[in-house]
Amino acid sequence: MAGVAGKRPNDYLSRLTYGDYGVQPVTALVQMPGGGGPPWGVFRYTTDNWFVLCKVLNRGPDRASGIRAAASRIRDPPEFRGAAARAGETWLRDCAGGPLASSEGTGQVIDWLRAGNIQHVTYVVRCLQMR
Repeated sequence: MAGVAGKRPNDYLSRLTYGDYGVQPVTALVQMPGGGGPPWGVFRYTTDNWFVLCKVLNRGPDRASGIRAAASRIRDPPEFRGAAARAGETWLRDCAGGPLASSEGTGQVIDWLRAGNIQHVTYVVRCLQMR
């Protein structure tokens, strides 16, 4: 795992545009996985003050432990809304709590993109409901 980069949304608000949150558009969720791509992926999580990004390896012997460590770094801080928030948080919680010796439940890039988008959209909807 390369680490966590946190940026306050307000720091970039003037430069953010539609589609900037993810490295792929939401339409990528319905595409069939291809046979290539980079050896890494990104976990994403939105809090009230930060976009949390964790770059993870998608290949190699330390793949599962690195992915679980990234999910834990998102799950453990108090800003994590918990599994009751929605499916994105549930997936992150389950991934973080899985066995280090197994890759079961660690997913692939498509799962990480789906979980990040689900939790982000849920967060945005809840923010709009509070307005």
